[in-house]
Order: sequence, then C-alpha cells, then structure tokens
Amino acid sequence: MVIEDFTKEFHERVLATAATDGNFSRSAFSEASLLFLEEAGQIADFTPCYFKGNGFKGRSLEIDAYSFDEVDDSLSIFLADYHRFEGIDRITRSDATKLFAKLSAFVDEANSGRLTGSIEDSHPAFSFALELRQRKASLTRLRLYLLTDAAMSDLIKDLPEGMVSGVPADFHIWDIARFHRSIESPVGRDELEIDFANMVPGGLPCLAASVESNDYRAYLCVVPATILAGAYEKFGSRLLEGNVRAFLSTKVKVNKNIRKTILTEPEMFFAYNNGIACTASSATVIRDAGALRLTHVKDLQIVNGGQTTASLANAHRLDKANLDGIFVQMKLSVVLPEKSGDVIPSISVCANSQNKVSDADFFSNHEFHRRIESFSRRIWAPAVAGAQHETHWFYERARGQFLNEQSTLSKRDRDRFLLQNPRKQLVTKTDLAKYENAWRLLPNKVSLGAQKNFTAFSDFATSEWERSPDQFNEEYFRDLVAKAILYRRTEELVSDQPWYDGGFRANIVAYTISKLVSLTRGQGHGQKVDLQRIWQRQSVSDVLAIQLMRIAERVLRVIVDPPAGMKNVTEWCKKELCWQRVLDLKIDLVPEIDKDLVLREEESARKKSSRGEQKVLNGIERQTLTFALGADYWKKLDAWGRQKGLITPDEMSILKVACAMPSKLPTDKQAWRLIEIKLRAEEEGFPVVDMQ
Repeated sequence: MVIEDFTKEFHERVLATAATDGNFSRSAFSEASLLFLEEAGQIADFTPCYFKGNGFKGRSLEIDAYSFDEVDDSLSIFLADYHRFEGIDRITRSDATKLFAKLSAFVDEANSGRLTGSIEDSHPAFSFALELRQRKASLTRLRLYLLTDAAMSDLIKDLPEGMVSGVPADFHIWDIARFHRSIESPVGRDELEIDFANMVPGGLPCLAASVESNDYRAYLCVVPATILAGAYEKFGSRLLEGNVRAFLSTKVKVNKNIRKTILTEPEMFFAYNNGIACTASSATVIRDAGALRLTHVKDLQIVNGGQTTASLANAHRLDKANLDGIFVQMKLSVVLPEKSGDVIPSISVCANSQNKVSDADFFSNHEFHRRIESFSRRIWAPAVAGAQHETHWFYERARGQFLNEQSTLSKRDRDRFLLQNPRKQLVTKTDLAKYENAWRLLPNKVSLGAQKNFTAFSDFATSEWERSPDQFNEEYFRDLVAKAILYRRTEELVSDQPWYDGGFRANIVAYTISKLVSLTRGQGHGQKVDLQRIWQRQSVSDVLAIQLMRIAERVLRVIVDPPAGMKNVTEWCKKELCWQRVLDLKIDLVPEIDKDLVLREEESARKKSSRGEQKVLNGIERQTLTFALGADYWKKLDAWGRQKGLITPDEMSILKVACAMPSKLPTDKQAWRLIEIKLRAEEEGFPVVDMQ
C-alpha cells in the first residue's frame, strides 16, 4: 500500500473512531497511533491521560498517554500532534523541539510535586504524576514520543539523547511515514538495527552453525557483556521477543544467582551461564583474515536469555558492576522476514521448553486464535439498519492482517472488502481478552492494561482449551461478538454522559460490564443477558443502554473515591477491593429488562448443542486433513518413522489405512491418531507440512 493510500486509510480509521466513541479527533488519533505502537512491539501497553496546562514560570505542559514498562523499568510518554490535512502535512525540527519541551515540562512538574498540588485528585494526570514521582528513583530511562500524522522534514536527522528531570531520555518521532513503514515491514514492526562493527573492531567473531540455505542461517558468537547490557539499556524490552517479554513482565526480572556471579565471580560467568538465543531478519557476516565476523544485524530479538540480559544491565546500572571481562555465548538464528511470523514464535517455544515457561506464556500462538480467525472469516453477521448485505467481524490473529489483506487489492475490490469487513468490526487479541475478562467478573484484571490482561486471560483459555476445545465453537464466536457490541456501546454511552469528564473511561466500562453480569445473575431470576439477541440485532436495546448508564454512573463514584492512604485512582482500579466495592453496590434492574435476558437452562442447552456440533466439525476437519495430505505423504512418514524406530505396531496398522487411501478412509478416531503421529514425527525431524 503506497503512503498516500495508507494516510487516507489512517485518517478514515481515526475519524471512524471519533464518530463511534464520542471522542474528539485528537483523542481518536492518539488511540489509533498508540495501538499501532502496541501492535508493532514498540510498547507493551498504554494508558490514555490527556492533560494540557501551565507549570512553573508559565511553562506549557501537555501529554496524551503514558506507558510504564515493568520489564526494563522505563517510562514512555506520548504527545499527539494531529493535523488532519487532506494530503500529507510537514513538521519541522523547530515544531518537534517545542512539542517535546511540553512533555519534558510535564515530567519536571510531576517530579517536583507541584503538579499534584494544582490539579484535581480525580483527574487521570493526577494519578500519573503521583506514580511518576514515586517511581523516579527506579526509572532506567524516559522515552518521549511525538505522534503525528504529518511527515518529518528532511532536516530532522537524529535526535540526540539527553536528560529529563535527572533521568536519561531519548526522543522518538513517529510520523505518518514511519507508521507506514511499520505496517509494510515484513516482520510487522519498526526494526531494530545493531551495528556490531562500531562496538567491536571488525565486528563479533562468529562460527557458522548450520548448512546455509535461503530460508535459514545460524551463527554462534561470544558477546561482551558490555555490548549486551548497552543494547538493553538503549532499546529496553523491545529486544525481547513477545513471548519472552510477557513472561518476564510477570516474573522476577533479576535472577539472584546471575547477579551474584556478576558481582563475586565474573570470571566464571561464561562457565555458569547458558547464554542467550536470538533471532534476526538479516545479518551481515564478513570473512576477515580467514575468520567470520558478524558486523550488523536487523530486527534482533532475544527469544531465550531475557533474565540474563536484564540482570547484566541492572547489575551495571544499580550495582555499578564492572562488566569488562564478562562474556555471553549467543546462538543467532537468521530467518527470512516473510517467515518470521511463524518461525520465530516456534523458536521461542522450543528455546524455552526446558524453562519454567507455561503454555499460557505462549498463548498468542495458540490454536485457539486460529479457530477464532477461521470463524471470523466465514460467519456472516446479520444485516442491520436497512443494509442489504451481511458483514464479517474480522478477527486479527496476527498484527496488520486487516491492512495486509487490502494491500494487493484494486480500489474496487478494496471497497468491497471494507463493505464486508467494516473497520468498526475489527477485533484484536487484546480486545477479545478485555471483553472476556470483563464478562468473567474480572474488571480489576482488565484495568491492569491490555498486555497484562491478555496474559491473565491466557491462563484461563489455555486450561479451558485443554479441558474441552469443543466449547470454542460457532456459538462461542457469536457470543464473543455480542460481548464486543455490548462493550463498545458502553464506551459510546459513557463518553456521551454529562457526568463524564474524560477520565478513566476504560475502567468505568470494564466495571460496568462486570456489574451488569453480576446483577443479572443475582436479580435476573435464573436469567442472564441474552447475547444471541444482541448478535441478531447487532446492537444493544434502549432498555439495556439505560441499565448500563445507571450502573456506570454509580461505578464512577466508587473508582474516583479510593480508600484513605491511596490517592492513585489508576492503581485503585487494579485492586480486588475496588471490584468488591462495586460488587456491593445496590442497583436495581430496570423493570423492562426481561426481554434482554434469557433463562440459564435455555442458554446451557444451546451451548451443549453447539459443543456437539463443534465435535462433529473437528472430526470432519481431521478426516479432511488426513485425506488432503494424500497417501504418498503417509507412505513417506510411515517409512521414515519405521526407520527411526518411532512407530508402534498399533500406529503401523493405522498408517496402513492412510497409505491405502482412497480405497480405504480413516475413521474419525483414526484421523485423530494420524494427526498426533504427524505432529510427533515433525518434532523428531520429519519435514513440517502446514496444517492450515
């Protein structure tokens, strides 16, 4: 997609958001931009926090959002610069400098304590300023972001690092061209580039560790700890592959044994430590005096060894440890960008298979998402509001799918695609987790932020999938869409209320949905919210909207009134006690709401029927797959497995049926066993065949 088309698409997305959620265009632009950064792996999460004011000596203060990174103890703060120009506007270095000054001034005022003394306790900026001041001593780095739909002037080159309020800071401009590059990037993110030749004379000595091919190369290197720690201090958790980042964000970041070795036995570090495993989309290796040297890598990601890396950086920063003489072994896998989306997560899973990393930590690559994606492409939602066509609710399993599916289409086909897949019906993985956890009465988990909430949901979904994958069926998908409609309508309603002043909407909505579910369970006389009615209407009834707003107004009073000793509203919303306070609220159901409820017995019967249907479909899919692979495939697998001694006598008889296709066809049970044999063989080295 050329940048002009991307810019138009981006503005349309912003305006659509502004129209549907009641936000101003700037707020919608800020949210859309931050979602891009989140999906691109630039940040782990973000909290909206619009504030504009004046500080000491009249300095202008302004901010739109912030993001604390629990993995590397850094803070990112964001300022939106929205032009809404019909073409592509320009932003000069002078413009950028003035805008960054507003962010820096906000940090100074917050750390001085003056800001919390001049704004209302209930304002989101109060909570942020309070937390910023409390965390100042532990912050490793500030990252200041300017988000703009303009294009940078050619005169803006590198923006030098500096200090803001005594903390090392770097400055980033994400203009429309950079957003476009990120979307167009084969790896789906803004690529990290590291020039080892500038760090070690001639580059890092390395050994080729694989038979070189067009698809994959591998190298073994020994990396000075100073280089590894320096890269982590500069790039932070962006160096960590997504699964590793999610794992470390919920675990102790600094391993005590690693730290002890660094401080007391640095000469033994190489002997005691297993090293790190990394991936890259490209690597430059030269031959110098008969030896190979790694000079440059693009899109470096640590897939195993995140604690080693963080521990080295923290020991250097906090303990002032001398890292000279400490070396770390590195296995580098170079994977083609177009294959990285599937291969790198697989490398991450295998690299961590001997560590205490649960299946939930790798949930973003789970079969659950492929099934939801499949449903979203083939299940049509009912036509609404007089429309003569049905639509899809597009589930984005992998980042950028929605835009990528349009990139090669003609204008006519693109218009048709958007007619069938409206932007407002796009659902991401973190959206799904938000809707589900609010429905599961976990609004405090939703308030943790998108990534932490996704991790919390993954624990539940992984165990449920193992218990009964058939429960995730077409009925589940329709219910999920209904939850999305309910959640998004609540967002719109809250934004339109006279009592809403612009803060904590995400928390209000999550708590409101959870309270609605709790109320109907308690006062609904054995009834629950009828999600299928919402699916059929593709909307929320006026009666249900009235109920939601009665709840939301009461919820707001609770969340902006934390208990004594706790002034930070954002942190208060993350506590179970906050949910308990909302749970204890006495709120009556509106009399007319019965039409929006369904008997629990009726819902249970419907779900039981759907599970049965899904079980049948799973059997058909397995049989279809075994047949599609063909008899020749099963003959090769049979011969390979027998040669390796991996096939049991019972499995030989099942494979005999598959090898005789089409004169014989495997039963459902046999097809299930055949797929298990296939997966086990692939783990042992048999060539992988995509099951999609």
